[in-house]
Parts: sequence; structure tokens; C-alpha cells
Amino acid sequence: MGKPISFSLIVPVYSEHHNLVSNIANMDLKLREITNSGTISDYEIIVLWGIGGIKSRSLLNDLRRLKIRNVVIYENQYPELGIMFKRGISLARNEYVGLITPFNQVNLYSLKNILEYLNTHDMVVAFIGNRSARLWYRAVASEINTKLVNWLFGLNLKYYHLNFYRTALVRKVPFATNSHAVMVEAGVWMAKSGINFAQVPFEMIPHNFKSKSRAFRVTNIIKVFKAYAALFWQIRILGKRIDLN
Repeated sequence: MGKPISFSLIVPVYSEHHNLVSNIANMDLKLREITNSGTISDYEIIVLWGIGGIKSRSLLNDLRRLKIRNVVIYENQYPELGIMFKRGISLARNEYVGLITPFNQVNLYSLKNILEYLNTHDMVVAFIGNRSARLWYRAVASEINTKLVNWLFGLNLKYYHLNFYRTALVRKVPFATNSHAVMVEAGVWMAKSGINFAQVPFEMIPHNFKSKSRAFRVTNIIKVFKAYAALFWQIRILGKRIDLN
């Protein structure tokens, strides 16, 4: 679907140590294979590392010893997801940018189809094609959140937390939160501003380990709803949009 694209992949890391180094090495390997298939002309993995304790420091050193050519490491002390995401966008050197977790939950071969659509779109909404692979309560919470955001902003996006963007345009988004709602901010601002986007499914890999998600903490939920209220004021009341030129 057109010429190969250059792509930056943001990987936010907190204290998730489950096969972390091997997972990031696997990301690099899979992206290298996609590059060889002609979908990507160049790529980078931006690892945003929230340093926390001796174990985390040891893993960071293990990752650096791998000397993966395309991995860029930025260290910070327990940053929120919004800070990670915005920092990743600012560091991205390539034409398109997206975010993925370090848990090896996404079948990275699914990215090939997503990246092909990016070639002709400013945003690709990547949604889970095999929802049964998710833990049931996460699937329910995600569905409720997606329907709520769509209702608030008059949209019909299938997912908000794994979108991929043209870097120059997502940098224009006036982000106002450091919470998990940052991904919703990006999707809503871009969709309501009239960018062309596609919605493409990806395959999730079932997993049996338990991660301590920050998304369900009470403090984060409060921040998310505050972010939605502020976004509603900007988009629906004031009618603001980003400049696509």
C-alpha cells in the first residue's frame, strides 16, 4: 500500500519485570523482519524507563548489554503514562509513532497490517480482534470506557489505547493530562479535527501472569474523569480543533 514508512515505537516501562528484556529484544527482532518485508523503511524502539529499585536497575543494565541498535532508553523516576507518552512523542525521530506495552501481549506480526494502513492515513485505531484473549474484567472496563468516550464526543472509535499516529500531527495535540487518559486525548483531538483514519484489528496473545495495572487505581480513575471533563469543555463547548496544515 505505497512506499515503506519510518516508525517509532514507544515502550513505557515501570516495574513490569516479566521477561522484560527478552520481550524488548523480541520486538526488535519482529520489527526487523517487518522491515525486511518492505513495510518499514526504518524504525526505532523508544524504551521509557521508570527506574525503581535495584532489580529495575539490573534489568536496565541487562537491556543495555544487548546493544540493540534501534533501542533508545530514556530514564525517569516513576513517571505517569501521560508523561511517558508525551516524552516518547517528543523523542520520536520517525514519520509515524505509536505505543505498545512491554508485556508481549500483542502479536507483533499484526503490526504489519497496521503500518501498511498508516501509509495512507494520519491515524490508525488498532483494536483487539480476539477480545476473548483478555481478562474478562479488563475487557468489560475497556468496553465501558470506549462507549463512554464515543458518547461524550460523538465518535465511533473501537479503541483508544493502542492508536498509531503521524508524528507531526500528534505533536500538535494540546495534551492536558498525565494520566492514562492521554491516549484518549490524542484520539479525540485528531478524530474531531478531521484527520483521515482507519480502524484495523490486531491479535492479542493470551497471558497467565498478573500485572499491577495503574489504570485501576482510584487516584488514576479520578484523574481520567477530570481529563474527560476538561477535554469535553475544549472540544464540545469551545469547539477547538488542531491545525492540520
